[in-house]
Amino acid sequence: MAIISKFGEKLKHIGQFDRFAGSYENYKIIQSKVARHLVSNIKKRGESILDLGAGGGEVYKNIDWEIKSYHAVDLSPRMLGFHPDTHKILCDFDSEECWKRLKNLPVDMVVSSSALQWSRDFDRLCKNISSLSENVNLALFTSNTFKTIQRITGVPSPILEKSEILDTVNRYFLINYEIRQYRLFFQNRLDMFRYIKKSGVSHGVKRLGYKETRELIMSYPYNYLEFEVVFLWSKK
Repeated sequence: MAIISKFGEKLKHIGQFDRFAGSYENYKIIQSKVARHLVSNIKKRGESILDLGAGGGEVYKNIDWEIKSYHAVDLSPRMLGFHPDTHKILCDFDSEECWKRLKNLPVDMVVSSSALQWSRDFDRLCKNISSLSENVNLALFTSNTFKTIQRITGVPSPILEKSEILDTVNRYFLINYEIRQYRLFFQNRLDMFRYIKKSGVSHGVKRLGYKETRELIMSYPYNYLEFEVVFLWSKK
């Protein structure tokens, strides 16, 4: 069985991704930080890379070694439109049809940043990834992202807890991991909630009505938003 060694402590609708794809490019502050940290700590560098949920190419832009091929997978055509000139594959990484297309690719490393937390079946997704490569380097937001908003509204996060992520990955890979918290500060609450809407990391807030959202904006106690990310790097 794969063992995780510690050295640091459901999918959104395609229409939402496409609708805010242009705005996302201007609001991806945290995603950019996450991708940079993920790539900078990769130990076993691949030459033929599969990027799941590639978006506009944040992982690709941080790779500073020579590669032979880069396969960028995303379910949003508009998001892929921002990705640099690589092999772009429009498909849903949760679908078996997508994996039928991916399974024959010559891949020696799988990466993903700020995307897999939206998987509808994370266990099956990890199993599919393991069939391609043991060299995986992943970053996922955890359910502690926007935790104060969850506490105020009573609306739980739709994404996995860090323990669920680690337990699942443990079944398929030999991994080092790190948990990092981020805070993103704003000058006012309106800008803060505008960011939530357009950044690509919103969740339970979209389930609130106008009145509930207004009350949340008025009662939110901080001038920052909270994020938690689990980073996973292959040991082999």
